[in-house]
Amino acid sequence: MRPLKTNKFPLSLQAQRYLLGLIEDGTYPPGGQLPSEADLAAQFGISRGTLREALLHLEQQGIIVRKHGVGTFVAPGYGRRLESGLERLESVLELAARQGLELQFDALQVQAESADQELAGKLQVAPGTLLTSIRRVIVADTAPVAYMSDVALSSVLSPADVDETFNGSVLDLLRQNQDRPVARAMSNIIALDADAFLAKKLGVEPGRAVLLIEETLFDKEGTATGFSRNYFIPDFFRFHVVRR
Repeated sequence: MRPLKTNKFPLSLQAQRYLLGLIEDGTYPPGGQLPSEADLAAQFGISRGTLREALLHLEQQGIIVRKHGVGTFVAPGYGRRLESGLERLESVLELAARQGLELQFDALQVQAESADQELAGKLQVAPGTLLTSIRRVIVADTAPVAYMSDVALSSVLSPADVDETFNGSVLDLLRQNQDRPVARAMSNIIALDADAFLAKKLGVEPGRAVLLIEETLFDKEGTATGFSRNYFIPDFFRFHVVRR
């Protein structure tokens, strides 16, 4: 590496672009560790404060992961993101299959529960209505990449319909329901920092940026039948919206 040149672009932006180039050309592969901040700053001829600003931007984009007391790594999923438009009503499994990627599921929890005040409002039912709750972690190449939490009306999807061997999609199950198939969904996209619970599920440090998609599912009559909160690690998933 050589010192960065002085030009009209801030040194932090030059460092960010140069590091990104090294990552994209394979000098630092997905999961690989970067040199220490001191070494990188010396090689670039910039201060550690300037370097940290560049690293922060790369971290916010999901390109690198900084582990306190351990070091800085290229995100394990960088370069193999699942990418999709949200206009299409499809499950993560369908998306992965379409892009030739294989996903596994871990830590499956299926149980009956009663709708609390919040879920009752989301599903437009009375508090205490019976629901089926399905929670699990999605894994790619042994690394957690998403945590899925779904609930559905038990009258539409019962706990007996989802046993311990389930490795599919709740959305797909609801779409295949003969009496009340899912016809549309209303989604909210939220960026947030992982709390201790999510950090443990996703194998990341607390405070790591994650992407939450909250989604209410409706049948063809416009009646809500399910609600999900799905948390994604941004370096493995990229969603976009086509506006016309």
